[in-house]
Amino acid sequence: MTSIEITKQKIINLVMGMDNPQALEVLFDVMMKFGNPSPVIGDELTDEQWGEIENDIKEIEEEEISRKEEVMEHLKQWKSGK
Repeated sequence: MTSIEITKQKIINLVMGMDNPQALEVLFDVMMKFGNPSPVIGDELTDEQWGEIENDIKEIEEEEISRKEEVMEHLKQWKSGK
């Protein structure tokens, strides 16, 4: 397998493990931008826009982690009979 094929497989595995529709939409938008580059240079994202995307992704990931921790706590309480 080439490094490109390995990277593609890693991306596929990550996407298949995601359950957050908002995160998937952000990822889709970013991938579409790279998959269909605009011929107009002015249409590229600015550093500020990339920063916003990175912040949004971070917030989504933190929310997902928080939800998983909450589920694990509920499961723990349920198992202990509380």
